[in-house]
Amino acid sequence: MDTLSTIVALLKPQAHGAKLVHGAGRWGVRYAEFGHPSYALVLKGPCWLAAEGAPARTLETGDFILFPATPRFTLASDAKVRPKLLAPVPSGRQMEEVVHGDSTMEPSASLLGGYFMFDPVNASILTSLLPKMLHLHAGDPAADSLAPLVGLIKREALGNRPGQSLVLNRLVEVLLVEALRSAPSETAAKGLLAGLQDSRLAAALQAIHTRPAHPWTLDTLAREASMSRSSFAEHFARVMEVTPLRYLLQWRLTMARDLLSRGDMTVAETALAVGYESASGFSIAFNREIGQPPVTYKERSKKTSNRVRNRGCRPG
Repeated sequence: MDTLSTIVALLKPQAHGAKLVHGAGRWGVRYAEFGHPSYALVLKGPCWLAAEGAPARTLETGDFILFPATPRFTLASDAKVRPKLLAPVPSGRQMEEVVHGDSTMEPSASLLGGYFMFDPVNASILTSLLPKMLHLHAGDPAADSLAPLVGLIKREALGNRPGQSLVLNRLVEVLLVEALRSAPSETAAKGLLAGLQDSRLAAALQAIHTRPAHPWTLDTLAREASMSRSSFAEHFARVMEVTPLRYLLQWRLTMARDLLSRGDMTVAETALAVGYESASGFSIAFNREIGQPPVTYKERSKKTSNRVRNRGCRPG
């Protein structure tokens, strides 16, 4: 499994709803921070978007937006409209349709979007590796390939057929992979996507992600990248904004959190699986970085899973 596939697999995206949004006349809405990932395809434009942490921009028909962790944002007919404040509260329905502005007028803008959720075990760590916002412009081949996926999500969300949840989750997973691997160069200037687009760093990242138990050193990782030790260390830190060994540590603990939350392995087995020779050394590193011993983390994860399972089994 390649690096991007491994990360998306750990994120475990789960579809939770889709929305068809129309704007008519002069209109504007301001959403509070949501935190969960969301996406939107502009079916009809233009409209104006101002998201916290990103430059304001005009969206045109065919544009695609992805937020790995949705911030506060304003969507409006133009920048001068005073927006109506809204809380991003899920409706509980797979598909809903809303109109902002004058509902008696023909909409001047329409967007089909939705939100999904990541597994909370490692969501904050993994989303920190991704760009705050991804904007693919209409006419970009990547945007063209995402439009049919959004259309399939709409069709599935509007229906009530057997297997709907599974199909929606798989479509969202494909949507996420396609969007991330198609990130424009200006979006992927730094961080994980930039590393994946750099053939030398991609080789080292692939080695870390697929063989976390290997006794990696700066020298052996540099060899994977076909670079000298010093050049690799400098280049990795500049592009990824973290040192190679720090990234290795973070990835090993990310894998460890996932393994411990499943409850199938002991702490000692988990330590070996992510590259530690002893359970004690692993426990020290885990406690220092995560803030609690791995055995405590494992027990709390089990209790949380049991509570969720029991809630789900209660009769309606």
